[in-house]
Amino acid sequence: MAPYAPAPADKPAPNWLRMVCISDTHNTTDSNNYPIPEADILVHAGDFTKMGTTAQIDQFICWLKSLDHIPIKIVVAGNHEVILDKEFYEQHWHRFHTAKEDHQSAVDKLKSAGHGIIYLNNESYIVDGAKILHEKYQKQKKESSMEKTTQHMDCIGVGNDAMDIDASAVVDPREGWTEGYRIWASPWQPEFYEWAFNEARGKLKDIWKLIPEDVDILMTHGPPKYHGDIVSLGKDRHAGCEELLERLKLVRPLYHVFGHIHEGYGISDIKWDEGNHST
Repeated sequence: MAPYAPAPADKPAPNWLRMVCISDTHNTTDSNNYPIPEADILVHAGDFTKMGTTAQIDQFICWLKSLDHIPIKIVVAGNHEVILDKEFYEQHWHRFHTAKEDHQSAVDKLKSAGHGIIYLNNESYIVDGAKILHEKYQKQKKESSMEKTTQHMDCIGVGNDAMDIDASAVVDPREGWTEGYRIWASPWQPEFYEWAFNEARGKLKDIWKLIPEDVDILMTHGPPKYHGDIVSLGKDRHAGCEELLERLKLVRPLYHVFGHIHEGYGISDIKWDEGNHST
């Protein structure tokens, strides 16, 4: 995360959605040091805790709830959220925690957090953009009516105070809106130092087959191969998933948001060409 949040540019049109993408915050979020800009959707691509304890998940949820300027917050786990990977946690909890904690309780905290928090694990969520934008429009319209008044004079010159809602600059964003956006998210990645949601290379194809072909925004904790995946370990190597890259060539989402490899931050602009791609 950058240590500041520059003011976002104006939307090209009122019916555009603005999305903030972050990952690998590891319980370091602080509204003073890391303010989150105004947006319609926040997506967090995993590793929101340091060691996946229930207390750290509580801290993360509390921070998400404080972002009342963003109505929808969509979250997927990463390899550091060890308690959320049930099978892994049953076998390896002692490596990370001094006392075993309850997996289901941790999942339930995220699932029932409210405040627009959506936790996904190999599943989809449809963003109702029209609803999000219309609610924001109604709020803006109300604020506009409170701020702007007009003095009206009757025909005989007697003052008659009245409230005139001046919402000329507030356009109902539902105009031109046709459908929602399908977001699908998965925490899995190729084996990486024996943490949660790891699978051996060559065995992730069945998980990636779950990605819907009509997905608009894909969230995975780990990167596809060759995109933001170089790890420095004396000699650079690619840690991304080749099977995920192959699935991307088929589903071709509008956006793919991921994290995991801290030194790999940035953006890839993909141009698809007959099943292949160029950056």
